Amino acid sequence: MRLFVGVEIPHDIAVELYPIARGTKGLDAQTPENMHITLKFIGNVDPVVAGEIDQALSQVAFESFDLQVNGLDVFASKRNIRVLWAGVSNAEAILDLRRRVNTELEKINEEFCSENKKMIPHVTLATNVDASHQVFMGLIERNGSVKSRMFSVNRFCLYESVMSSGCAEFNVISTYGAIGCD
Repeated sequence: MRLFVGVEIPHDIAVELYPIARGTKGLDAQTPENMHITLKFIGNVDPVVAGEIDQALSQVAFESFDLQVNGLDVFASKRNIRVLWAGVSNAEAILDLRRRVNTELEKINEEFCSENKKMIPHVTLATNVDASHQVFMGLIERNGSVKSRMFSVNRFCLYESVMSSGCAEFNVISTYGAIGCD
């Protein structure tokens, strides 16, 4: 099982974000159904370990908080742009939730938390297949001021990434609610 932990994006917001990259030559646009904010990529694990992960994540205590999708940017290497993404406001709350998730996962296996990369909370809109730098700059120029409605984060999810017809589908396999939320 290939697993990751994330926060769902409300469907109406994902549908609004989808046209930004859809149909752009050289980009593989993320479908609204797959849009999320990744808290932690876990990777391939045995189903028994997946059960341990599920149990650990059920111990994460957090209070609900509000987010808003706000602005566009890219992840790039020295040679090319890899990902077009939308940022979020209130990144501190997402980072705090990520720390809580990591704390519980580390109790299972320290390797789950060996990743020291700085996290930039974001929603991936598209990955680069062969688009030029100018394509990305045009998308940002036309859509860079994108801003969604505010939405409440009152749960996070354990996802399984499954390959289907050459494309990844992200399926929620468990959800974990904020304090006071069922």
